[in-house]
Amino acid sequence: MSIQEVSPGRFVVQKFAADPLGGAPRRWCKRARGRAAAEQQEKTFEAEANEWTARQRLIGQAQAKGVALALPSMPTSATGFADFLEKVYLPWTRTKLDPQTMRARAPSIMILAQDLGNTPLHQIENQVDELVARWRAEGCRYSAAIDRLGRPLNRKPRPISDAGINERLKILRAILGHAHMQAKVLATRPRIQLLKNKRANPGAAEPTRYFAPEERVRFHRYARTDVRDVFEVGRMLGTRPGELFHLRVGSVDFKQKKIWVQATPCPLCPGNTWTPKTGCFRGIDICPDLMPILRRLTKGKPDDALLIENTHGAPYSRLVGSGGQFTKTLRRAGLDRKGLSMYSLRHTFAADLITAGRPIREVAALLGNTPRTCELHYAHLMPGRTAEAVKALKAIEPWPTAKPVMIADNAKHAENTAATKAPKTIKAA
Repeated sequence: MSIQEVSPGRFVVQKFAADPLGGAPRRWCKRARGRAAAEQQEKTFEAEANEWTARQRLIGQAQAKGVALALPSMPTSATGFADFLEKVYLPWTRTKLDPQTMRARAPSIMILAQDLGNTPLHQIENQVDELVARWRAEGCRYSAAIDRLGRPLNRKPRPISDAGINERLKILRAILGHAHMQAKVLATRPRIQLLKNKRANPGAAEPTRYFAPEERVRFHRYARTDVRDVFEVGRMLGTRPGELFHLRVGSVDFKQKKIWVQATPCPLCPGNTWTPKTGCFRGIDICPDLMPILRRLTKGKPDDALLIENTHGAPYSRLVGSGGQFTKTLRRAGLDRKGLSMYSLRHTFAADLITAGRPIREVAALLGNTPRTCELHYAHLMPGRTAEAVKALKAIEPWPTAKPVMIADNAKHAENTAATKAPKTIKAA
């Protein structure tokens, strides 16, 4: 057993145990914060090592006598992936995993269950390459093929990115890790390698997408009145979609001309409370052109009513995924497949302020981001930024010339030269 301090207050606890059956030694390792937590983890590893050693000895004695022995914690190769999900993993997630995290993992778990079926858990590691090739050839998989009226959805196939494949592999790694650490179904933890293609192809990088002036006019032409309100409020406040659809009437302060983004009650959110992404509230100043729209949206409503009537984003947009009236308006206006989405309203807000010459720190405060994040996304839009930078460049100075000779010096030099060249006369005796 060893406790190693890798940094101030952070420790790595390791435990090695020899296999009585002659196999490879087993290793336990975990990071801990604080000396007390490290010592407690050391005791836990000691108890697990003693239990594992005693079980291996019991298995060896049974094998020596020719007796078949099956312990509840022994790895079994007959356990299938679908059975493990249904009987072990999913019941565990209902009480141990955050509901919001489970909702995010549900589509990937469904895809894994469809593709792996009842494949034995110890064989999944050898099928990862085949799974990745199938996902790459298939592309994105839609959860529904028909709409609410039973009509088939004519959706165009979309390629899946490496990030999407890695998300599925991470969830598969978490499930197999649970089978090894908690359920004790696998003797060793399978190694699921993620895709490491982090560099994009040359020219594949794209700038942050926002609504150009002509695209805004085109969107308004094909949008309904309520969708126009969503567009204008989102464009002139710069809120995230979750913040926009959780704004209350009481969040609008007409006296100070500010909108306060803060935690609000929501029956559809975990814990019946919606919390901003950063976890803290912020105030956004209201521009004069937005005041008439906000007065119309708040007229006759109580303070606890939603500023924009919606059900967790619907029917305008879904907070998880895409779709809704906003996407339909983009399609009608011919703006789909151009990288525009509900989040582009936030980018448009920042792009307009940066283009107008406002400092990065002011825009970051309104967006609720750090100045560094704003620089990475919007610094290229600053007017005159490169013009000021190139002023530091100077031309190369020419080689210094000889010191000019004065006119008086030139006359003196001419006299000396003439005297030197004149022929000498010889006097007669």
